[in-house]
Amino acid sequence: MTQVWDRLYIGGIGDALELAESNPFKVTTVMSLCREPIRIRRGDVNYLNFPVVETSPMPTRWLDPIIDALFENIRWGKVLVASNGTSEAPVIAAAWMHTVGFKDFDAALAEIGKLHTIEPSPILLRSIRKAVR
Repeated sequence: MTQVWDRLYIGGIGDALELAESNPFKVTTVMSLCREPIRIRRGDVNYLNFPVVETSPMPTRWLDPIIDALFENIRWGKVLVASNGTSEAPVIAAAWMHTVGFKDFDAALAEIGKLHTIEPSPILLRSIRKAVR
């Protein structure tokens, strides 16, 4: 799990599953970008599921609810964006940072890349870049 902003973390499905046992960063919401919802859960954590396929373009109408949910949940706690691959969570985090005016999308992605390994899917990256412009 990697902290990429004050109350925003990115990681893999394993990080989300580990929260059932231990929650050292006091994560209050897990936003899963995986196709299947997280089944092993912690009672005091809110779980959201927005399936993202990294090899497919993401239409803006799919991105908007994800950004809205991130905005709403970061307002009252810490959020872990979890994905199966190495591109979905970092790309969504960068899109959120861009949308709220923290950093330009590419600058946010570059900053996240210094903290966490990113191998963005060109298809997903192109569609998100287009959606946030």
